[in-house]
Amino acid sequence: MSEVFVPGERLVYRDGVLAFRESWGVLGDVVPIAHVQNVSQPFEYGGIGEVEPLVGLQDELNTRLSDRANRVTLQSFRMYLAKGVESFDAASVGPGMVWSTNNPDASISAFGGDLSNPGEESHIGEIREAMDKVSGVPPVAGGVVRAKIGNLSSANALRVTLMGLIAKTERKRVTYGRGMERIGSLILRALDEAGVARVPVGERGVRSVWPGYAFESESDCLDAAAQKRDLGVDETRVLGELGYGEADPGVV
Repeated sequence: MSEVFVPGERLVYRDGVLAFRESWGVLGDVVPIAHVQNVSQPFEYGGIGEVEPLVGLQDELNTRLSDRANRVTLQSFRMYLAKGVESFDAASVGPGMVWSTNNPDASISAFGGDLSNPGEESHIGEIREAMDKVSGVPPVAGGVVRAKIGNLSSANALRVTLMGLIAKTERKRVTYGRGMERIGSLILRALDEAGVARVPVGERGVRSVWPGYAFESESDCLDAAAQKRDLGVDETRVLGELGYGEADPGVV
């Protein structure tokens, strides 16, 4: 089954045959669709997925971790070399097992097992760091502190640390903001043409305004607002951006 939108109508096809036709009529010749890309990509309608660039790195990480688990489970055995202990081979080694001997020169040495592998650990760590960079979400943003961030006592230090996440958020704000503006305009037009609320054509524009980030101090916001006022920006709009008043009727 497939759906086709044409100006004023919605056509539903089943096995290539028209099965249902619906006329909405409220929006006239406007197709009621707001296109929102997840991550914008030139010449692509759907855009890029969040995890698509991470698939290769995740496969490599899964392979390395599986190799380690297989080695620890099936190949890494802990062995013991006993000297001067009678009947050591009569019982298996296990928790709570005690051997006693009167030989002062007796000894038990352990060897084997899963020894440290610096190359493997370094490879796994580099894959995880690459995933953090490609995803744009650093570990500190998820609450994982690895003692590599230093002293984040200022907003600028925190902004530099989260630069990748901020850039990713800004890109998504563009695509999702454009979609919300399109949805708002369609709703206002539908309300006007249905006679529910009178909304002239010049007042159907919707603009999305995103709030600032949490690490921006109030003093910085006030300084920026004062500079906007000095540049001639309307005082009502400046107060609205600060949250003390209504910016303008078209802002959501």
